[in-house]
Amino acid sequence: MKKKAGFALTLCVALLIGGCGTAEDDLGQTTNELVEPKKSEENGLETARGREIIAELEQTVKETPKRDALAKEQIESDEYQKGMFGKPSPELEEDTAVQAIEAMVAIETVEDVYGGHGGFQKEGVLFIENQMSGAEQSGVWIGIKEPDERLDELLALLQSKVDAGEILAEPIYFYRSPHTGVELQELQKEVAEVIKPMWNERGSYGLSVNTITGNIEITHDFLKEEQQEELREKFADYTIHFEQDGRMIAEPGEPTTTYPKEPFTTIPSLEGEYVMDVGGEGMLVVATKPADFGSTGGKEEFYGAANYQYPKADEQLKVGQRVHVEMTGMMMTSYPGQARAKFVEVLPEYKPANAKLSESEVIQKAIEKKKSDGMLIISSIAFDEKKAVWKVGVKQEEEEYELEIKDA
Repeated sequence: MKKKAGFALTLCVALLIGGCGTAEDDLGQTTNELVEPKKSEENGLETARGREIIAELEQTVKETPKRDALAKEQIESDEYQKGMFGKPSPELEEDTAVQAIEAMVAIETVEDVYGGHGGFQKEGVLFIENQMSGAEQSGVWIGIKEPDERLDELLALLQSKVDAGEILAEPIYFYRSPHTGVELQELQKEVAEVIKPMWNERGSYGLSVNTITGNIEITHDFLKEEQQEELREKFADYTIHFEQDGRMIAEPGEPTTTYPKEPFTTIPSLEGEYVMDVGGEGMLVVATKPADFGSTGGKEEFYGAANYQYPKADEQLKVGQRVHVEMTGMMMTSYPGQARAKFVEVLPEYKPANAKLSESEVIQKAIEKKKSDGMLIISSIAFDEKKAVWKVGVKQEEEEYELEIKDA
């Protein structure tokens, strides 16, 4: 069982780095027909999907009971039936079967022949293409840069499994890859070294090299045009795709916090998130309403929360304000989450026409009256004009209660 878990991890890494194998796909075109290798008019070599085919397996048996049983097991699983992988369809059914059967066998055999994942990375790349991601067909692609006798060994082992009816031959392709996994990893390191001084810990970026195409893919929120051009010049032999992630970070001296033209509104709102704590280096922000995905059988509600790094937060914000936060980079999946904020938009505070206190002042008083030191979640807030009292519903860990705040 441990070995199979390792194969699954290898598969995930290949899909992550390779962009799920869609870099060369015509999105939206799906078919159950297999892509047969075709002779190139230029050199006579067989190609499929524009890749030079260097070997093929032969479908020697018509009946594949072992493979059929495994495929049936996949589509009858609770995960598949409940739509966890997508809406059930013939295309998804084939994708699921190929990933669970041919892909796992191919990965295991490749690693056996080439000395593990690291050993094969020195020789080529492996990735999977799915119809649900836009590929023409489900397929396992084994790319080898310089084929040698190990390819013959790999073919023999996989062919024996085809002959035994354990896998199908058609979904497995062998092609000549222009690069190896190790070469792509080294390229990624080289690009990272060039980006590092440009970054200077302001903003964030994501960097990957596409397993299929060898293209460099960079998401960022700080690289200026001249810096992008510098990267293109340094890596002129490669195609670089830049994608801006949200707004560009503010230049030194530019404001990162914006405030509403009208500070108050008479209309109650659950827009944004509440600022529940502020300091010189950051703030704690808690959602104003439960997340859709946080409900557990309708019995529990999950309110998102995050600690944001945000320099001079206490000079720009106050507890109880509702805000929209635009972060830079990724959020660590702790609770509360951990992230960095690059822009904060302060929203108008709720203040009824005849109320003396505003929403933020009420929440500040509620925090002072909380029963314990645990994080406070505001589940509701309402103003009783006749009694001149605010009623604040709160949650602290497993406890829920209501606080009354006098409007004075």
